[in-house]
Amino acid sequence: MAHPVGRPWDGINMTTPPPPLNGLRILDVGHEIGGPFCARLLARLGADVIKIEPPLGDPVRRRPPFRPGARAGESGALHLYVNEGKRGIVLDLAVPSGRALFLRLVEDADVVVENLGPRVLPGLGLDFTLLQSVNPRVVLTSISDYGDSGPYRDYHGGELALFAMGGHMYRSGTADRPPIQMGGHPAQVLVAINAAYATLAALRHQRQYGGQHVTCSVFESQVTSHAQAMVEISYYGAETGAGLPRGADGLRGVLARDGLAMVSAQEQQMARLAELVGAPREVGEANPMDRGEQRRQLAAYVEQWAAGQTRREVYEKSQRAHVPASYVADPADLLSSPQYAARGFIREVEHPDAGRVSIPGLPFQWLGAEPPMRPAPRLGEHTVEVLEAVGITRRAITQLTGAGVVA
Repeated sequence: MAHPVGRPWDGINMTTPPPPLNGLRILDVGHEIGGPFCARLLARLGADVIKIEPPLGDPVRRRPPFRPGARAGESGALHLYVNEGKRGIVLDLAVPSGRALFLRLVEDADVVVENLGPRVLPGLGLDFTLLQSVNPRVVLTSISDYGDSGPYRDYHGGELALFAMGGHMYRSGTADRPPIQMGGHPAQVLVAINAAYATLAALRHQRQYGGQHVTCSVFESQVTSHAQAMVEISYYGAETGAGLPRGADGLRGVLARDGLAMVSAQEQQMARLAELVGAPREVGEANPMDRGEQRRQLAAYVEQWAAGQTRREVYEKSQRAHVPASYVADPADLLSSPQYAARGFIREVEHPDAGRVSIPGLPFQWLGAEPPMRPAPRLGEHTVEVLEAVGITRRAITQLTGAGVVA
């Protein structure tokens, strides 16, 4: 379904192919991370994404950190990231006139993305059956903690709970310590990625068969990144657990002058590592009779060598010697990464309240035009523009604003 009015990518040089999802319109009725990040991925592929928020805004707007002195609700770092590239409107779905306007927007939409929970849209009378009655080709992508069926359907789990129940924490850390949680929001980000590619498949289905309801579970998405453990236990009857051997590759942390670096050496790389760190030749020679002792000796030389290097020096010198290595990077390291800079992965976006911010793009590239980076919308920034495009008069919008239905 093509949408020529109000295209956010107008001005792209059309001598090159347009972005993959150019011409598609997506309604983002999500909140926090899972739904909005799914929609943001689709926006970066060229779709026109309209973020629909309640009168008080998406709660993600109120998540710190905030830029000092910026307008409340407009400068939260997470909001600026997950809502980049979208237009934004305020629409109260709790009132009949708000739901009527939403259905008017659904008529012209290709996809609706939501992560409000399995009962919320149906409870408002906005289930998939109704959406399809006003637009038979619409795709509804629903994200929830445990899916729309099963005994856990109505249970709620935050990031920590879902990370734990998905099995990740069991396999993290070391055997002599409690499990640890990965930083950031891995559960929500992973389900958003899965939901985005499922949405693309549903759009393919839409061409031949019409609309589709895609349901995605955070709980199930968690397992996809370590499903080999379930396969392992199915034929071994046991699983190795946190910190226990599972084909370890010799990766170990060493303290450099400015932080932690990681050096890894398989048996065939130990001679090169020994030469790099100034160890005697025999320390790097294969010793199948006592590999543990050999690694302990070499580790002592690696630690002494690394103490005189920076993290990046450990990384770059090891790589030049064809020894796998890395370092523990902080956010400032990532922003200054020469690799990211060379590929244009980190982009600068000017936001009217937050100022200039650095935002990662997509972790892949394609030939042809790419949508320009656009700042996350202010609350209700595009309400008038979007409603006028579907035939709502300025006078009616003023009345709806006075009634608190839109803003």
